[in-house]
Amino acid sequence: MKQPWKTALTFVIIGTTLLPANLPALAAEAPQATAAAPSNFGLTDSIRAAVKSLAVETTAGGTRIGASVRLYNGGTQKTRIPDHQLHVRTTDGIRYTLKPSTANKPALEPGEIGELVYMTVIEGTPTIKLSELSFVNVDEYVYPKKETNLLTIPLGAKQVWYASAAGTDKAAEPKGWGEAFTIPGLNSSLRYTPAAIKVQYPTGGASAGSSGAASTGAAAGGGAGETSGSTATPGAGGASAAPDGAAAAPGGSSGAPAGAATAAPNAAGAATGTGAAAATGPVALVTLLVENPGLGRETVPEFRIDGQSDHKTYTGARTELGTVTVDVGEKKYIHFAVPVENNVTLTSLFVTTTETFVSGGGQGAPATATGFDVGRVQIAVPSGAQTDTAPAISYRTGNPIVFDPLNKMIDANTEVALMEMHLHESDNGFHSVVAKFRITNKSDKPVPVPAFQTEIVGGDGAAYAGARQSGVTAALNPNMSYVVNYSFNVPKTEDGKQLTIKLLDTQSAAPYTSTIASLQTAASRETAGDTFAMYPFDLKIVDWTLSATTPGSIGGLIYSYKISFTLDVKQTDNVVVDQNFSRLYMELVDSQGRLLGTAEGSFTGPNKLATGKQILTFNAKSEQLENQFTIRVYEAFDTPSGLAKRYITTLKQ
Repeated sequence: MKQPWKTALTFVIIGTTLLPANLPALAAEAPQATAAAPSNFGLTDSIRAAVKSLAVETTAGGTRIGASVRLYNGGTQKTRIPDHQLHVRTTDGIRYTLKPSTANKPALEPGEIGELVYMTVIEGTPTIKLSELSFVNVDEYVYPKKETNLLTIPLGAKQVWYASAAGTDKAAEPKGWGEAFTIPGLNSSLRYTPAAIKVQYPTGGASAGSSGAASTGAAAGGGAGETSGSTATPGAGGASAAPDGAAAAPGGSSGAPAGAATAAPNAAGAATGTGAAAATGPVALVTLLVENPGLGRETVPEFRIDGQSDHKTYTGARTELGTVTVDVGEKKYIHFAVPVENNVTLTSLFVTTTETFVSGGGQGAPATATGFDVGRVQIAVPSGAQTDTAPAISYRTGNPIVFDPLNKMIDANTEVALMEMHLHESDNGFHSVVAKFRITNKSDKPVPVPAFQTEIVGGDGAAYAGARQSGVTAALNPNMSYVVNYSFNVPKTEDGKQLTIKLLDTQSAAPYTSTIASLQTAASRETAGDTFAMYPFDLKIVDWTLSATTPGSIGGLIYSYKISFTLDVKQTDNVVVDQNFSRLYMELVDSQGRLLGTAEGSFTGPNKLATGKQILTFNAKSEQLENQFTIRVYEAFDTPSGLAKRYITTLKQ
């Protein structure tokens, strides 16, 4: 079956330039200048040739040499590509003949640019350094066979990708962190800038906090709702785009027939453009800022990011599902997940493309596609291998949070503010930090409540994941505000004076997270007293008494306890309080420090806490009457990992 071939009818060539063979030479009177080595060569009177990719890599079957050559027909009529074999020669004078891909086309239309792909596998692992590439016509119908050299292209030291070479010796264009680049060899004007790299573990696809629960109830301010679980799956990579001068065929990379071949595993591991499978270990999430300075909408071409440590290369994959398009002047982020090992520090990143060699396919047999990888750009990783798209800024509680303008989770009409952040010593040997965010809909229609996650970074640089409250309303009505709580467990050595709290996008790079805001602030500690803030309420316990009751029984007296207190409640802000709002939580502790029972009161429902006399009954029973009790008062809410408490005050008899 005849295989389709990737080509492009265009005279605009980006990257490697192919010039018509009949262009006049430079005028003799032109100023003298140092002549650069030509990047393209005449194969015939009308066809020019340039090396696009050359790779040497070790595989299970031996040493593989792969080549991709770009041709351009500068003539005025369809021209047949001359019959030829492709030879490569090493610096030791050894010659190897590469097999042509069955997808290679035999002729070019006028102005057409296309690519020819070749490959061979040599048994064993000889040391190979290539010095030249040749098109050779071989007449096998005479004896001895006659070889006619059509074209020889010398190869520079940086034109061949040696996959096993040390990082600094690899033939990839070097770039510093934060330095913009285009990808050599690709038919694209898109420009990329390394924006962030962060080692993390997958979140399990949670789209509504660490629980993975996505709310589907009624909008806040308009009725109650319930929650139901949902799980996000990692996406597949983007659609393929052909390298420089070749149009992309759907589903393939350069030289691959569209939909005809079965891809064989390539030497580097995961194939480009299939999405990042969720790893169970640490993953370096790399974020690139992509912008389109061109003249028309473009699709992000198929490539991946690989990580390099001092001793090993780690294969990455893009996390976005499907194609990613970028309009003229638009900027957006794309993400790559690079699974690494514990305690590994990446020193470089490689922008890697995959060329496709097709074999078989004759007489009804299925075609097989084999990929070989070529590194295009080498990016130096910053010291510490951790950066964010949103740098930390000094923040004052209650102010609107400034988000990364390119984030896709918080729209311009949704305002988020950190209203409270408290630190207290828990009874489990660590400190607890509780953060409370107010979310306000400033638009004229309901909006989804953003399902961002949070992370706290302590003064020593250690990061601690937050647990989001379990129940959150699905949508927020216009001009309404809603409160969402987060809880963190931190070491007892953390004093909370220099904290950075990060808001994380859980959706764009799922199951991984990216930072959309980073706030430098401090946690407060509760002070003794009977007045305390529980946003949006100010509460004061005016007076209280603890009493014991017994119903009397034949087997002996059993005592139960209840607290009666006068409460002064003031709502300081117009915020929706629903069944998901945190509650007042009390612990009854005896003179030996033993927890006897708990009691709690809600701020919603028919028995909600309000100004006036309140009675709460502890779920505690004892056979002996005691009168030296302590009552610890908390604000509490549910999280997927259990009850989260924020200490408020202690009441003592």
